[in-house]
Amino acid sequence: MTLAHSFIRRGVNLVQRYSTMRQADDTPEVHQIPPFAALIFLLTCAFFFVLLAVLSYTAGHLILTLCMVESSSTTAYVPIESVEPVDDSPPAYQEDGSLRQDDADVNLIKTQPITASLKETARHLRVRAGYLWVFRGFSAYVVWNFTRSIVVGMLSSASNSPFLTIIAAIIAEVALANIHMTWIHIIISEPSPKRWYQRIPTPYLRTWKKIAPAVAIWAVTSQVVTILPLLVTNSFGVLRHMNDPSYQPGMKEAYAGAGQLFFAMLLTVLLFVLLDVPATVAMVRVAASMLPEEDETIVPFDRTFGGLTTPEIIGGQGKIGIVEAWRSFNWECRRRLLKTVVKVAALIMATWLLFSIVAMIEAHTLFGPAFGEMMKSMHGIANRGS
Repeated sequence: MTLAHSFIRRGVNLVQRYSTMRQADDTPEVHQIPPFAALIFLLTCAFFFVLLAVLSYTAGHLILTLCMVESSSTTAYVPIESVEPVDDSPPAYQEDGSLRQDDADVNLIKTQPITASLKETARHLRVRAGYLWVFRGFSAYVVWNFTRSIVVGMLSSASNSPFLTIIAAIIAEVALANIHMTWIHIIISEPSPKRWYQRIPTPYLRTWKKIAPAVAIWAVTSQVVTILPLLVTNSFGVLRHMNDPSYQPGMKEAYAGAGQLFFAMLLTVLLFVLLDVPATVAMVRVAASMLPEEDETIVPFDRTFGGLTTPEIIGGQGKIGIVEAWRSFNWECRRRLLKTVVKVAALIMATWLLFSIVAMIEAHTLFGPAFGEMMKSMHGIANRGS
């Protein structure tokens, strides 16, 4: 939302600037941008930025987090009369696979994981958490990100070095590990009457020592996934010349720039699957293993991780290790998560592609030859907002 706010604010300034622009010799203004056209374009961008933010939070954060902790399947015995009769239906079996001979009024039902379907997950959350499920954990999420921005700003204020900013971001993530874990606990558990800050695990320091290593690994991979596509994309083609004052891009360059941005998204998805997903799964499952006993999970979830966790009361750590967290996530769960990631990525990329098409149509219609200057200004705003 910071980028959208910056875009709108600077866009208004851009409209004012070009509405009054004249050449130094008082000749008629060149490439003037109509204020009403710029307003329509800015509102379109703002709408899509909000839409992308909502999709990113609900599908890219809430649903994926649940997918990382849900057990692969659930089995249960139900009365035979509650099941719709089906011709040639198989007989009931016991958990060990043997045929059930002594009890004819029950049937074994094996259900698919809830998170195997985006639609089913959304329906499940709506039933269990209400129609405002899209805002689950949003308060903790906002505080976590806002505090992280302040910490990063304080640590990187001494220099404009991008490397220092990356190091500052990693330090901020590790320092705020407990708040991050609190957000995960809110997402994976049933709605609670407690405020989000009342759910921060205590004692704070001892809890932080348990979750900090997993968060540190995740923070490093997240920075690689975020920064590397930008560095690669801005190192060639049209975007490489955008900071050159003498560069005058036209509609041909606009198409090339859109292609480079699409390439950046593909590279981001690839790095996300190969690096960020394993690190995130391990971190989320370590945090999930520390969920307080009084909190009920909102999806089926094996708190013992197949017996790998030992409660603190009997001398254990009360959590799962990083390596065990990833290994306990079996191949069936990994395939389900990968399918969900592909669905989420396709949904977000389709939305982005729709935005690109709409933006290009509006650019042709509203700006004409003045779009080159608007394009350069948007690129500068995006660089300052990122």
